Amino acid sequence: MAKMPDGVCNICGNYGKLSFEHVPPKGAFNDRPVIKGNFENFVSSLPGEEIKGRIQQKGAGAYTLCEKCNNDTGAYYGNSFIDWTYQAFILSSKSDGKGAFLYPFHIFPLRIIKQVITMFFSTNGDSFHKAHPDLVRFVLNPEEKYIKPSIRLFTYLTSGSRSRQTGVVGAGNINSSGITIMSEIAFPPVGYLMTIDSAPPDERLTEITQFARYGFNDFETVFLSMKKLPIEYYLPGDYRSIDEMMKDYETNMTEYGGHSDE
Repeated sequence: MAKMPDGVCNICGNYGKLSFEHVPPKGAFNDRPVIKGNFENFVSSLPGEEIKGRIQQKGAGAYTLCEKCNNDTGAYYGNSFIDWTYQAFILSSKSDGKGAFLYPFHIFPLRIIKQVITMFFSTNGDSFHKAHPDLVRFVLNPEEKYIKPSIRLFTYLTSGSRSRQTGVVGAGNINSSGITIMSEIAFPPVGYLMTIDSAPPDERLTEITQFARYGFNDFETVFLSMKKLPIEYYLPGDYRSIDEMMKDYETNMTEYGGHSDE
């Protein structure tokens, strides 16, 4: 067994031994080795090219949470999140990806959104909890409902086998002509995007912020239209296919006086 490192818990902020937090939970198809690349690996890779990096046998995740926060959130929300993920997997296998229909999910909505936010705590640095004490209370108190309007959560089905995780960043939004402040976790079959005080980067995303309005024991049938989006590039909020990226490349080369290899 690997030695548990010392550090600051990404949720409660206490210093001590850190446990390995799977993102997403191990039971949500995250039980196999993954390639963990650094920023330079992603930037130097072409769209569709295999990412280089070290193999992480545990699955996707890191030593980010103290044992109490890890165990408590896992016990409160883990199984409900895993069940939701399996329902999404079934939908993904049957869906044409266009999201033209509303599909029923039989779920505990509050438990799911709390697990999603727990994952975002792990994906972001240990300063995230300082900026969002309200979210700390939200995930550590299973009965607490609602999140402030500046925080919005979205989801989508992923196409292909690629994944990506990014902490909070700002990027240009072509839909609103502004900047989107966001963090993203994409791991097949589902991706999640959090926005902070800004509009989502893509109108095809399905909002699930409303899951925070339910009670902890509310088991509901929720109808959602989830589109299947490609994950080909390292930047969050970018859901272009390889063909779309190549077309944009050719357009930019033409507009800015460059030339392609053709």
